[in-house]
Amino acid sequence: MSLSQTARCLLQTQRRVLSQFEQSVYIITTRDYNRPAATNAKPIRLSEHISFKSAQLSHLAQERRPLVLLYGWLGAKPAHLQKFGYFYECKGFDVLYVQITPMQVVRPGRAQSVITMVTDFITEESRKNQPILFHGFSVGGYVYGETMFKFKSDPAKFSNMKDRVKGQVFDSIVQLPGIPTGVSNAVTMDPILNKTIKFSLETYLRLFEKSVMQYFRRASVEFHENPLRIPSLMFYSTNDVTVTAESLENASRGWRKRGVPVTERCWDDSPHVQHFRYHPVEYIHMLNQFLTSIKLQSEIENTPRRQSEAEDSDDDLDSVRRPSRQRSSIRF
Repeated sequence: MSLSQTARCLLQTQRRVLSQFEQSVYIITTRDYNRPAATNAKPIRLSEHISFKSAQLSHLAQERRPLVLLYGWLGAKPAHLQKFGYFYECKGFDVLYVQITPMQVVRPGRAQSVITMVTDFITEESRKNQPILFHGFSVGGYVYGETMFKFKSDPAKFSNMKDRVKGQVFDSIVQLPGIPTGVSNAVTMDPILNKTIKFSLETYLRLFEKSVMQYFRRASVEFHENPLRIPSLMFYSTNDVTVTAESLENASRGWRKRGVPVTERCWDDSPHVQHFRYHPVEYIHMLNQFLTSIKLQSEIENTPRRQSEAEDSDDDLDSVRRPSRQRSSIRF
């Protein structure tokens, strides 16, 4: 065999292996996206910053059906968050999408109305006993902290939250020092403008120490105290320019000292809020394991399904196994 023929053979083998690997990744990461609990309907817009999607085909009654609060990162498009929401919806979760803007971070007093809408929603009469899961990205850690502060401020209204909140998932959560970097990155990646915005924000936060920083500090305190002692799953990386791995490791270390179960995964190569994009198989695997450990997955999966729906699900899985151009739909 000539040298050119050998090279051509090796190239074909490489392409075949890569193709098989890509198909395997697609099968694993979309396996939970094809269950009959999901519908093609778009989330219902409750306000400018909040949308809701019900797992209408779930066999669980609403009061037993888990509710996930998806706290998005700055600049996240609806399609980005809906990929995570679809994962949960297919597992029988109701999904509440919460998205704040850079201006609400810079002037956190404006974010309080969003927090109030979230807490009012989860305490509605028809939802007052729903199990709750938090899944926050980046600045979503601030929204989570404000939510915890809201719980603390009215113990009578939120007295059953310790029983209702089953777990929390944090992805690239920004700590207090990372706010200027996070906001500037969300606004622009132009190096000159980015640096200018970051410097302006640092100056602004120093000038308005009392009126602005109080919100960030109290949210940070709630995040680190984990007052409800909620089991936690944390994704982060050493390659994140917005938040340091050390700061998140310190937070998880403090939780463990308080007796909180914590699972962590730190990568070396994935940028800010892109861990699922870089490591879809491991991300989904760890998320599934975590949901099982806090008993939010087993009850749903053990619920009997009608035979026709089970057959539809099998058909869906068969279609996933076939190579398709739809592979790109799981990336962002």
